[in-house]
Amino acid sequence: MAFHQIRKDGVIVARWKRADGTIGTKSRHPDTNEYWKDGDEADAWGAWMEDLELRGIAPDYRRKPKKKPEPEPEQEEAGDAGVTVNEWFARWWEGLDVGLRSRGNYAYLFRAHVLPEWGDWELADIKASDVNAWEQRMIKAGYARDGVASGARTRLATLLGDAVTEGLIGSNPALRQRHRGRRSGVGTAGRGREKSAITPFEAVCLSERMGVLSGRDDEFIFGVTLAWGALRYGEAIGLQREYVRLGRMRIDWQLVEDGGRFYLAPPKDDSNRDVDLPTFLQDLLNRQIAAHPNQRCRCTPVTIEDQEEQPCQGGGPFVFLGERGGHLRNSNFARRVFDPAADGWYPTSKGKRGTRKHRKDDKTGQAFQPVLVELGTAWPGAPLPAWPAAVPGQPYEAPRIRGYQRRPLGLGVNAASSRADLVAFAVGQGIPEEEARDLTRNAILDLFVRSRYVAEDAPVASWAPIKEGATPHELARHTHSTWLMDLGTPLQLRDDRMGHASPEMRGMRGTYTHVSRESRAWLREQLERLWQDALARRAWFGLHSPVAVLDELLAPFRDGKREPIAPYEARGEVLEFPTSRAG
Repeated sequence: MAFHQIRKDGVIVARWKRADGTIGTKSRHPDTNEYWKDGDEADAWGAWMEDLELRGIAPDYRRKPKKKPEPEPEQEEAGDAGVTVNEWFARWWEGLDVGLRSRGNYAYLFRAHVLPEWGDWELADIKASDVNAWEQRMIKAGYARDGVASGARTRLATLLGDAVTEGLIGSNPALRQRHRGRRSGVGTAGRGREKSAITPFEAVCLSERMGVLSGRDDEFIFGVTLAWGALRYGEAIGLQREYVRLGRMRIDWQLVEDGGRFYLAPPKDDSNRDVDLPTFLQDLLNRQIAAHPNQRCRCTPVTIEDQEEQPCQGGGPFVFLGERGGHLRNSNFARRVFDPAADGWYPTSKGKRGTRKHRKDDKTGQAFQPVLVELGTAWPGAPLPAWPAAVPGQPYEAPRIRGYQRRPLGLGVNAASSRADLVAFAVGQGIPEEEARDLTRNAILDLFVRSRYVAEDAPVASWAPIKEGATPHELARHTHSTWLMDLGTPLQLRDDRMGHASPEMRGMRGTYTHVSRESRAWLREQLERLWQDALARRAWFGLHSPVAVLDELLAPFRDGKREPIAPYEARGEVLEFPTSRAG
């Protein structure tokens, strides 16, 4: 029969006999989880449990032992297969699904760094220590820690990570262990050079230098379009005439360079959008289109088999093209135009950029050369052939021959032109027709077509840097986004113009907030104001410009209709610069 016991701590415990002969124990009521009030209540509950045991329906309140975890099945050793990195890469590359730009980046890092080092290794033989040592060797060889070295290791980690998924190896030795080494500093790991923005005045000056170096209005308008249109580089060179409309331009495409060819692709992250144009930018783009009514790209039609994306087939009505009708290649454009305009120094033939602190490329030993200009022309001067930079503490003598100024291409005549065409061109340059007819063919070429000689006593200066290390992406995206923030632009309007999707605008806020016509008009007015202010500050340095379109825009300042604004102030006093405001 049922009974009860009292433990040493005073708790009453009900006891009853189970059907299997063992004694059951319970100190609390199973429904209320309360202790028994007295022995009678415990005995009554025990008797009820014995009755249930006899009928075979009693619940089992005994504690069940915890199950021991089953041992994980041992993974097969990948070494049995003997798959090499080259063999696995050939299979892996065929199934890789990334965009053209990413595919080109992957191909370069694998071809130049990963496969030459690891191609013959078996997957199972690669150890984390081997990968760490390889990365350090790349850094010591001069590759950027947060650039090629880190990127190559990341690509290797991607390749080996998919090998783990495939079951070829048990773990990924290329994964970087967290909180190890110098990259583990909170908030600083992998940052590299900090991106920056420039002011509207600096954007005008940078675009003007681009036009001066190229000898065309096109590069000036291109730079202004980048800065005030917030276009990525690929979107700007991929802009076609039909997408420049009244008051706006439509961004549906970008040009991606891969393997020496250009491909039309959707914008990054599918950021298709309309970009509202302030009045001045609409006028500049209209001028650019009118100056080249029949301009078409000269890409050679080609079909690449077994590839979904096909390169540009030529004949596209692009707004911005090079002097010979080709697309503006990022590397060539940066080396010849953008980098010297931003830095005031020419990069090396390998594209290494110089600064006032670094006068020689440590890797190649090639000396950097500053951008020199003749001051006898309108500010900021006409470019001269570069000289080697002076070294502090060492004697330096400037070359006695200043050299020749490079004339821009696209004059309409060249050394193969007929004498009649050369005479007509010389007359167009301002000399009387009788004098032009008396000149020999070579004399006309030397005077008006070939490079112009610079006298030995010509005043020479070097350009100061506007923003050392700046890139077209910083001129366009970082700079424009900063301007929008400074203007107090609502977040939804900023995202609409930049083609972004901010986390703050997701969910219900993004669903119910829209960009109105009034807010677009307000932003156009603000961007127009920034432009006019920057133009007035530029006019303070000179009322003329070597760039024809900018020279026309400075005409109101020459006519006295507008007043220049001094771009620099200190303690409320305008700093005087040694330059002629009369141009």
